[in-house]
Amino acid sequence: MIDIAQEKIIVGADIVPQTSASKNPHYAVCVYDGIEEKIIDSFENINFHKLISIIQKTQAKFLATDNVYELVSSPSSLPFLCIQLSPNTKLVQITGSPLHGFTPLTKLMRKYGLDVKGKPSPVESAEACAILANKKIGYRVEPFEDETKIVVSRSRSKGAGGWSQGRYGRLYDTSVLQVANEVESVLKEHDVDYDRHITKSKYGAKKVVFDVYSSLNQVLSFIKNKKGELCQVKIFPVNKEHVEFIPLSQEVTLKSKLKRLIVGIDPGLTVGLSILDLRGKVLKTLSLRQASRGQVIRAITKLGKPTLICCDVYPYPSYVEKIAGNLNGKLFAPRSILTVAEKNRIARQLAIEQGIVIKDAHQRDSLAAAFSGYRKYREQFSKVDEKYLHEFDKNLRDEIKDLLVRGRSLNDSVNFIRKELEKEKKKEEPIITIEEIKDIKPEKVLEENKILKERIDWLEKQLEEEKSKNAEIFSENEELKREIDYLRDKLAQGKEKYIKGLYKEKIFLQKDSLINSLKEKNRALKEELDFYATKIDELKRIVWLRANENWVALKVIKKFTQEEIEKTNEIHGLRPGDIVYILNTTGGGGQTAELLISYKIKAIIGDIENLSYYAKTKFMKYQIPLIDREKVNPLRMDEIAIIEEKEIDNAIDMARKELEQKIIKEKESILENLVDEYRKERKRELGENI
Repeated sequence: MIDIAQEKIIVGADIVPQTSASKNPHYAVCVYDGIEEKIIDSFENINFHKLISIIQKTQAKFLATDNVYELVSSPSSLPFLCIQLSPNTKLVQITGSPLHGFTPLTKLMRKYGLDVKGKPSPVESAEACAILANKKIGYRVEPFEDETKIVVSRSRSKGAGGWSQGRYGRLYDTSVLQVANEVESVLKEHDVDYDRHITKSKYGAKKVVFDVYSSLNQVLSFIKNKKGELCQVKIFPVNKEHVEFIPLSQEVTLKSKLKRLIVGIDPGLTVGLSILDLRGKVLKTLSLRQASRGQVIRAITKLGKPTLICCDVYPYPSYVEKIAGNLNGKLFAPRSILTVAEKNRIARQLAIEQGIVIKDAHQRDSLAAAFSGYRKYREQFSKVDEKYLHEFDKNLRDEIKDLLVRGRSLNDSVNFIRKELEKEKKKEEPIITIEEIKDIKPEKVLEENKILKERIDWLEKQLEEEKSKNAEIFSENEELKREIDYLRDKLAQGKEKYIKGLYKEKIFLQKDSLINSLKEKNRALKEELDFYATKIDELKRIVWLRANENWVALKVIKKFTQEEIEKTNEIHGLRPGDIVYILNTTGGGGQTAELLISYKIKAIIGDIENLSYYAKTKFMKYQIPLIDREKVNPLRMDEIAIIEEKEIDNAIDMARKELEQKIIKEKESILENLVDEYRKERKRELGENI
């Protein structure tokens, strides 16, 4: 096994025939020294794990192959493969990319002077891939954005419950917040740009997410994944929407004409994003939940380059300022705060004119901000389009508008664009050498001039004809424009009328629903009123009876448990001589009975049959009368109860007599048992003497 790490090691790999990337793949591998330009080692048949081991031990700069999908079971596994590689190792596809096209490996080998004899073996292919990658041939596979997520969270759940659940939750949440603060300190120390999203809890934080605008390798150099007893730190890259193939050589360049944009942003937990062009056309509206700045920036740059970054508040939120800084867009906010009514009016107007659908308040607010920005510069933009319609194309006019927004005058902006065009023109003009001028023959030049003059005359005639046709087309176009404007007005009126009708119908349905809801509430309140009126009557009766000397108050205990006994004592107070009314006599045992006895109560009313044996024994021991509730008629209202004095006195007397009889019977039983024991003992003694 190789155990070296040099400045520029390249590993080439090719899948072995009759093995599959999806099931137990094997590879031919070549380890190549890019500085010395020599092969260090090669392997004819190794498995995937050994391939990864070689890459990690050699700290290879590139893993080069003719087809990256031979290394993964499915295209979606490419990001995972890149994570498995050493942090410094880049995955390279030699043969091309979906965007730039593909070239067979054998053709590339011939082109760059490598020996090709028939179809190369897997080892030869691996060697060729390594050598070509060293020559900057191929495309680097980049599945990740230049952005990393750090998540600090609990390392496990608090569990189903129990006495200590609250304490554990406090420990977890304080630990999460403490570790998150440590992570933030490290990020600040290394001067890294980031955003923080915190899920707060009573004692700290349940989870903290950092969107760090640096690569995974850079972040891992000063923060590591870890899992503690209370919390954990997870670090992972942000995947690109589509895997990118970036040329190793700068020979391949991509030209793209990006549209100039006006962007409205409504920051928050859910970010509202609206994108317009410089003619006020809405290109896109969307909402992004817990979006990082990178996610918002990617959504914008898909459509073009922002000229204005707008929001509906001033001073500008930090989130919006950072996005504007990253995209080099000018910030804008309306002079006065937009009211909800104004935002709704703008959204409704654009919905009618452009047929867009606004799904939520975040999209509405961002759209209102973007449209306010467009409205401020609309006259200047229109002036540019009218004045330079025939001189510059749409993209160049947009560049002039961009310069206007950034503070240049119209003349300065136009002159700047003209100078830039002149520079490009000069670059394209061919340079004629002195030797070429000497070789030019006058006769040939005259003949060519004559041909060119005839050609110019013919083109001038064609131009006049085209101008005539163009004038007719322009006239027709103006007529069609007027007709389109008329039809648009009609359509807008119809849409507005239709929307007003829908709005009225919606209001009617809402009011009808509200009326039905209020009727239902009214009925429920009447029922509740009747219920409480009945209760008030009962309470009045109880209060009146309580005022009479012939009635005695009872202390009501909902259930025969220690908690309910203590609760009753806290609220109403249990005093010596009190008569207790237990609504539910199940649940308690001897200890519960002792607690109640400790208050020196006079008697107990309740379902005596449901009392436990141990409770009955304790009450008998302390001679507490037990009265079955079926034998008395107390009046009860919630936690208030009274009973006629004469009735309760009789019931207590009867209960005491029953208790005395039980005690006498128990004593007689004990005495009989003692006598029987004595007789048996005497018989044994007499038997032994005989």
